[in-house]
Formats: sequence, C-alpha cells, structure tokens
Amino acid sequence: MQTDNPTATTFADLVLEPVIRPVTDELDGIARRLLHSGDRDGAYAAFVGERFPISTVAGRALGFGQETERFLALAQASAKPQAIACLDMLTALTLLNAASVIAVAIMPPRTADDLLAREFIAGSVDSRLRQSDDLAMVEAAALAFGIRLLSIAIGEQQRRTFVLAGAVPPAATLIREGVPAMVGLEQGLSLVAFMQDLPQVAALVARAGLQLDDADRIARAIADGDPGHEARDRLERARSGAILLATVDLARACLYADLVVEGAAAKERALALAPRLPEARLQSIVAFAALTGGVIGELSNTARDLAIAARGD
Repeated sequence: MQTDNPTATTFADLVLEPVIRPVTDELDGIARRLLHSGDRDGAYAAFVGERFPISTVAGRALGFGQETERFLALAQASAKPQAIACLDMLTALTLLNAASVIAVAIMPPRTADDLLAREFIAGSVDSRLRQSDDLAMVEAAALAFGIRLLSIAIGEQQRRTFVLAGAVPPAATLIREGVPAMVGLEQGLSLVAFMQDLPQVAALVARAGLQLDDADRIARAIADGDPGHEARDRLERARSGAILLATVDLARACLYADLVVEGAAAKERALALAPRLPEARLQSIVAFAALTGGVIGELSNTARDLAIAARGD
C-alpha cells in the first residue's frame, strides 16, 4: 500500500497528518445511499436497484488489512509505551476492515468484476479464519459469502488489479462527510477521533426493526393484492431494498455493540431480529458480524487494560 511515509520503521518515525478527516465505515456508507423521501417504498426500490461499488470496497478492505499488518510490524519494532498509545488506531483499522468485508458480502453483485471482487475477499477471509481455528467464524463466513469452489480460475494479478486504487488514501481535500474512503496509519489522529464517535447501536437495531416491518407489509401487499406486472416488480424491489438495509443495520449494530455502553442488550435484540431476514445467508452475515464484533471488543478491552497498566508503571 502507498503511504505518505512508507519508510517508517517505528511509531516514532510515523508522521501523522494534522488534519482530522471524517471517517465513515462501509456499512454506514451503504445505509446513506437510501434516498429520504415521502415515498419509502419507492426509495427502497431505487436503493436496491443501484450499482454498488463492490470492487472499490474490496480494495479498501485489502488496504485496511495491509495497514493492520503494518501496525503490527511497527509495534514489534517500537517501544512498548509508544505501541500502547497507538492501540486505538489498531482497533479502528480492524473495525473499518471488518465493515468493508461485511459490506462486500451484503452488496448484490451486478457484473463479473463484482463477482471476482467478492470471491477474492471471501477467499481471503476464509484462508485467514482457517489459520485461527475458530470454527464458528469459519462456518459463519462460509454461509455469509456463499463460499464454494469457483468454476473459473482467478489469477493472483487478476485478483489484485481491481483493488489497487481503492487501497490508497485520497487527498484530504477529496474527503466528504458520510462517504467511505481509505485511511492509513498517517491518518492516525482521524482514526482516534473515529473511535471517540461510535454509532448509537440501539438506534440501528430499532431502525432495522422498522425496515423489517416495512418488508413484511410489502410482502402482504404482494400476497393479498393483485398488482399488475410492473407494480409487482416495484413492490418486490422495495421489499428487497428494505431487507438489504435491515441486514446492513443489524450487522453494523453487532459490529459495534461490544464497544459501547449498553451494547450487549442491543446486540441481543439484533440477534433476535436476524431470523426475520428471509435468507439464511443474510442471517449468517449478522451472525458473522456479531462474532467479529466480539473479537474487536476483546481487542479494545485489551488496549484499555494495557493503557491503564502503563499509566500505573
């Protein structure tokens, strides 16, 4: 990955960008694509009909993964107090990587490049999890991505071609509030600020419940009425959009729940709502997000304990 200071060998060498950029995770970015209008069903239908930027998101997933590995390399070479002081950056990168991976699993592929991007990320996730021997996460990821043997061979260069541009942080002047973008260790101050402004998890779960209610209402309208072909198609697209957005909000809630006060109760409610999603794959995405959120929560707790211990030395 290209950075502003690729020769840094310790955290002491890292030149932090002084500008605080807005940092938006990919799941939030998906939810923000919904148009706000008086016609909710129309907005749902328009949302699900969009061309989602799967290749670009896959690129950022790769970039966040590389920055996480870079953090670990710097931590090994740095003084312990320096590494501990930067642990919020690691938690943020792990969150952003996880959100990108889950977003790739959720977004509907439209093209062959979309399918290649999803298969690349799915293969990377599967390979990494199998090394950890976490069978629950391996199974959840396999169901979430529909991991299977491909009928086509994907060369390594072809796998990486579509992700290179997305793995480079853009200039600060190009960043827009609410729009996901790549950030690296040089944007460490922005990563720390991101960790201090986490989403309201309970609100995400409540919104997902309303979206599922809308999906059920639309399903009843399809079953009980006699809409023409065009109207039925619009209703089916609206139902799909509501379900997709509910999956996004439930997954995002589960990803952050272990990092916020009263997150456990919200996570429990999210997991209780997940069976209302009509596809097993979507339910598995929420389960995978919950397991991943648990791991990130443990990382955050470890960082906090290390910081407390360091202050007591």
